[in-house]
Amino acid sequence: MAQTNATDSAASVPAVLYRSVFTDTPRGVETESLDWKAANTEVGKNLRGHMDILKWEAAQAKAQAEKNVAPAGSVSNPGAAKP
Repeated sequence: MAQTNATDSAASVPAVLYRSVFTDTPRGVETESLDWKAANTEVGKNLRGHMDILKWEAAQAKAQAEKNVAPAGSVSNPGAAKP
């Protein structure tokens, strides 16, 4: 194959095929839809930005951990209890 001169404006160039960047985007990841105005208002409550979000995440993790703790005296794994 003959080389073409890159400075030659008359040189033939192969056509570029269009391929959307969204072709391989996963679909169905979101399980629910939120009203964007309500979501924007909720985020706007974090006046100190990232610091408020970190505190909220820590509070959520603490609440989840407390929810997962078994009550005193209960057996968390009944199959492991000895008779």
